[in-house]
Amino acid sequence: MRNYATDSPKAVCRLLALAMIVDGHLAPSELKAMRLSGVLERIGADDAVFDEVVQEVCEDLLATAERRCASEVEIDSRLLDTLLHEVEDPGLRIAVMKAMLDIVHADAVLDGRETLLIQRGFKTWGVPQPPSALAA
Repeated sequence: MRNYATDSPKAVCRLLALAMIVDGHLAPSELKAMRLSGVLERIGADDAVFDEVVQEVCEDLLATAERRCASEVEIDSRLLDTLLHEVEDPGLRIAVMKAMLDIVHADAVLDGRETLLIQRGFKTWGVPQPPSALAA
């Protein structure tokens, strides 16, 4: 997986992209939710930067996938923690988590992999998870 600078637009975009593709598909409602969240504007990114990062994430995941024959790509918890630690600013973490929650709820189907990603984010960032965060 590529390394991005701490708190950089690309580091944030990667987490947003993971929130969208972790369940195996990218729904148009998830893209809309991300755009409505305003997080790209907050970090000084645009659609071109986001699209570039989505491409890079997919390339990196396929390059490191161990279960490609099973049509599944898994991200181990250590790697996920590393990616989450690329966002350190507390205010930015809150904005990113809110956007990720908006994304995973956008298609009205909360997949177990999405739940694990969000829970890992709360745990890694040391933020208590509100009881309603993953409520359907």
